[in-house]
Amino acid sequence: MAPRALAYVLAAWALATALACVLVRHAFALDLDAARPGVVVASAWRGGELVARAVLPHPGDRDTAFDAVASGPGVTRVEERVVGEGPVVAWPEAALSLSFVPGREGLVARLDGRTAYVTPDELFSMQAYDHGIAVPSMQLSAGLDLPFAYARAAERLGVTVPELRARASLRRFQVERVVVAPAPAPPRAITPDALDLADVRAGAIGMGRYLARGVDDAGRFRYLVNATTNQTLPGYDWPRHAGATYFVAQIAALTGDADVRFAALRAAGQLRDHAMIACGDRRCIGEAGASEADLGSTALAVLAFVEIARTHLDDGYALVVPQLTDFIRSQQRPDGELMHVYDRRERHPIDVQLLYYSGEAAFALARAHGLGGDPRDLDAATRALAHLAGPAWSFFGSRYYWGEEHWTCQAMDELWGRAPAATLDGALDFCLGWQAYGRQLMYGPGDTPFDADGAYGAGPVFTPHLTPAGSRAEAGIATLEAARRAGRPAAQTAVLEGQMRRSLAMLLRHQLGADRAYLFADPVAVEGAMPGSDVDWQLRIDYAQHTGSALLRWLALVPPS
Repeated sequence: MAPRALAYVLAAWALATALACVLVRHAFALDLDAARPGVVVASAWRGGELVARAVLPHPGDRDTAFDAVASGPGVTRVEERVVGEGPVVAWPEAALSLSFVPGREGLVARLDGRTAYVTPDELFSMQAYDHGIAVPSMQLSAGLDLPFAYARAAERLGVTVPELRARASLRRFQVERVVVAPAPAPPRAITPDALDLADVRAGAIGMGRYLARGVDDAGRFRYLVNATTNQTLPGYDWPRHAGATYFVAQIAALTGDADVRFAALRAAGQLRDHAMIACGDRRCIGEAGASEADLGSTALAVLAFVEIARTHLDDGYALVVPQLTDFIRSQQRPDGELMHVYDRRERHPIDVQLLYYSGEAAFALARAHGLGGDPRDLDAATRALAHLAGPAWSFFGSRYYWGEEHWTCQAMDELWGRAPAATLDGALDFCLGWQAYGRQLMYGPGDTPFDADGAYGAGPVFTPHLTPAGSRAEAGIATLEAARRAGRPAAQTAVLEGQMRRSLAMLLRHQLGADRAYLFADPVAVEGAMPGSDVDWQLRIDYAQHTGSALLRWLALVPPS
């Protein structure tokens, strides 16, 4: 992105955030409604489906018909106890959509003496949060899916949606959720100060096994899954396939689990046997019929193949790595930067730069050198790192805005002791600066309505996404390890360690498990996965890969001397 365009984007973001803060502070204060104290919306769930519900005026009230259904086999009874109501901004509709705190608030509609509650659990089950307004260019979405909420409320009131919108009184309400039966196991406290290595190991293994279960006989992952319905959604991506293969291979080596090992090899086989194509006289990763191939797919495939060979899951992959690193090196410019696209028809590189790819290439070349010892890989990785940590990110205002450098900082750690000290020291300063920048964007306890201590974001409206915390933790732990090797002051490394602990604890708390399993059609199928956010339960393979790789780095982190 050009500096001027970046300045416009940042200015628009700052204005939108400021306006959102004003709305949240002045328009959305919750007040308990004394006329309706303690209303309980009791729901019975089975296989992710709402099978019965009852609105009880007071705690302890009973509904015989509901109780009969809720006590049936395989049914979970949940009570959402109303603790407060508040106003909505009725116009424009975009503001109404943004009136609800995602995951915490539902819609209550009143018309002609009747009341309909659309509860947070219902909205969760239909993935209605953060689907009201989308900004595709910034990959942002927010707000409540109003058509779904309207339809559910109108159905319960026995009116049409247009009549609901024209005549009903709409408000939002907040709940305390209690799983009544079967009684849930008490949650384990996972805090930054009590980050137990057993929890970290179990979390990483759970994520790896989730990905492994989704590898089909052909070696393709379930790329994107709706957790509540267990539906596989359309789309695929070779860089993320390769990254997930890399992580599953790590888990296979850690556990010795035969199922995970064979899943890693099937996924790697898909890359080697079906996605290795000609890029001129060299071999790269891409679609056979495509006119172009991108650098990231090849770089992450190298990471996967190196891991498989290095851990002896299949030593034969060591023979494939040099073919791919030859292509990566051919894409490098004299200044160390890489060209990220190859035109297969015209048989030449296209000198464009895309997010992540140069860092992925530097890391892949560094890992390949560690496996095969080719000095050309070391030279190319070193020059790429020097460029990334130096002139690659230099423009007016660059001190106030940083890119996504999680692969860069892993490359720096991987090259420690092999690249020139001056290059490594400069890269370490760069990575420490990036993490310090991240700390300014990190949420603390109470900063948002969400469990977000250790997540990154800007402003109270958009639900913090979890994957940036995972990828920045990958890089942060690599940076912490390098800083300790370099003998950086203990005070500096302690701050970074605390930052990593907060992110890892937060991520483990969000890993899908038994606490909300009643909302899932097939809880076992999605167990161990990482969602997109507190309310976005679409599961993309790189969510588990980045978080799981960060957890593995924490397990391998050498304690301070």
